[in-house]
This record gives sequence, structure tokens and C-alpha cells, in this order.
Amino acid sequence: MTSYLIYTDDSGDEISSLYTAVLVPMERWSKVLRQWLLFRKWLYRKHGVPADYELHTYEWLKGQGEPVPDDPKNLVNTSQGLRREIAEKALKQIGVLKDHQVRILTCETPGAVKADAYVALIDALNAELDKEDAWGAVIVDGGKDNVQDPHVRAAHRALKLDSRRVVEDGWLQPAQASQLVQMADLAVHCAYQAARQKPGRRFMWDWYAQYLHEMELSCRCP
Repeated sequence: MTSYLIYTDDSGDEISSLYTAVLVPMERWSKVLRQWLLFRKWLYRKHGVPADYELHTYEWLKGQGEPVPDDPKNLVNTSQGLRREIAEKALKQIGVLKDHQVRILTCETPGAVKADAYVALIDALNAELDKEDAWGAVIVDGGKDNVQDPHVRAAHRALKLDSRRVVEDGWLQPAQASQLVQMADLAVHCAYQAARQKPGRRFMWDWYAQYLHEMELSCRCP
């Protein structure tokens, strides 16, 4: 029997809303975090980006922010092309985690109401965990204000207690304080681009299929 820590984040637009979950077996949590920190260590040594700098995918790929403020001429501050390369390297690092039984689950619902996508995710997680005779606790991005959306608790409480595999309510963890929530942020943005295929992000359209597909609990292929 396996228990998971499940890191989640959201994306979407007026057409559809998405949530992605990254399921980390508790007994492998330290090894998974160590693998991700190896990537962050490389990012610091190669490009000077501190390990405590939040990798927020939308801002990162848009060229916003100054990851290395003490060195304004550092290319990571100015080059969107370099940031794309780094984001893809991060995805490759996530892909390696399949060897530690890390799994991915993405749910998409029509419309801009992210609460619907979260409900779909929690229901799907509960069903998948039941198939494995497993249990999971969900960690939710708390945002900068550290305030949880009310729909998160409601989605958990709607599960029938006798058949719940997702334990407790969603646990709040601001992305800037959690490396693995940042990992989920990258995963859901890849899922979003795979689904919506925005012209300005053509380079991302195949990233989800290329790096995360083999890790999926439930295949999203058409």
C-alpha cells in the first residue's frame, strides 16, 4: 500500500480550466526532492539563479522578473530563449522522477471556473487511489496572500467519507516556499499549452506529451 503527497497547481483561460497533480510516494519524497534540488543547484552554478527564487512558469517564460538582480547583464535576466532552454531542462528532470514512481494526473473542464477543474481533479484522484489501494494528501498552491480558495475545502468535503482515499482538506503551501509546488506549476502550464496551443507558445505544444505523458495515471490522449 502506497501513500502519496500530491502537489497541485492550476492554469486555464476563458475556454477551459486545468489542474495538474504531481503524486510523490511518501517513502520516496526525500529522493524526489533531492533530484529536483540537483536541478536547482545546476541552475545556480550555471546561471546564478538562487535555489529560493520562485520558478513561476508564466512569468519565467514571458521574461518577467530578474532572477539575478546583482548581475543585470546576466542572460537569464534578459533572454527568453535561454529561459525556454532552462524550462525544458527542468521538465527533463521531472521526467527522470518516473523512476521514483512519481505520477502525473491532469483534469480539464470547460469554461473559466477553476473550481470545476479542482472538483474533477479530486474526484479523479480519489478514484485512481482507490484502484491502487493507496492514500493521498493534497498540497495546494496558496498564492502570495496565503489564502485558500473556498472551493478547495468544498471539493474534499464532497467526497463520501466511507470511500475517501484523499485524506483531509487541501493543505496550503505557497509556491514560493515549495519546490514541488513549483514543479506542479510547470507541469500544468505544459498541460495548458498542449490543450490550448497558443501561437506564442508553439515551442511548448509537445512538451507535455514528450516529457510527462509516460508518467500519467490516466492518459489524456484524444
